[in-house]
Amino acid sequence: MQIRSVQIRTSQVETLKKFYQSTLKLDVESTGSASISIKIGSSILNIDETQDDDPFYHFAINIPSNKIEEARNFLESKVELLWLEDYKSVIADFVNWNAKSIYFFDPVGNIVELIARLDLQNATPKTFSSGEFLSISEIGFVFRESEIEEQTRAILKQTGLTYFLKQRPMEHFKVLGDDEGLFIIVAENRNWYPTNKPSAIFPLEVMVETLSDQGQLIVRSQ
Repeated sequence: MQIRSVQIRTSQVETLKKFYQSTLKLDVESTGSASISIKIGSSILNIDETQDDDPFYHFAINIPSNKIEEARNFLESKVELLWLEDYKSVIADFVNWNAKSIYFFDPVGNIVELIARLDLQNATPKTFSSGEFLSISEIGFVFRESEIEEQTRAILKQTGLTYFLKQRPMEHFKVLGDDEGLFIIVAENRNWYPTNKPSAIFPLEVMVETLSDQGQLIVRSQ
C-alpha cells in the first residue's frame, strides 16, 4: 500500500509550518489562509487549522534501510529524540519487523517516527538529509474500544488490505498493510509507543493506493 496523502488538524498551523520548513528542511506550501501542505517524499502531509482542543497524531516516515544512524545524527541537533527504556537507546530494533526506528515529538505533540525497513532493500550511498524522507509509511487510527473490531473490518473491506504479516493482531492493536504503507489501529486511551501519551480520537483522512485497487481510496476516521 502506498500512502499518498494524510490530512490532519492543528490549532497551531504557523508553528508547524516553521518547524517542518525551517527545522526539518521539508518543502512546505500554504494552501489556504489556515492550511499547509508538506511534501514528504512521495507523500503529502496536509494540515488544516482547527479551533478544537489540540489534536495530535502518530505517523511514521520511511527512510533508506541503511540510514538509521545517520538519521539519528541528523535529528539530534534539531529535536529531542525519545529515549526507549526497553532498548536502552534512542533507536528501537524491531526484530520481528526487521526494522529500526527513532522517535520525536513535533512542536504540537504529534509523535513522529523515522523507520528504516531492511526488507525494502532501498539502501543508498547518499548523505542523509530530509531529502531521504521517502514516504509516510504509517498512520495511526484510533477508535473507541467497543468499535475497534467493527471499524477494522470496515477498513479491510473498503481497501482490500490484509493484516500485516509481521504483526499478530491483538485486541487493542492491529496493523494492516505492508512495509510500504501501514495502518496502525489502536483502541482509544492506549499509550502510543514509546510515550505515556494516551491515544485519542481526532479527525483524520488518508488517501492510499493498494494493490487490489490501482485507483485512490480515501479512508476517514471520525
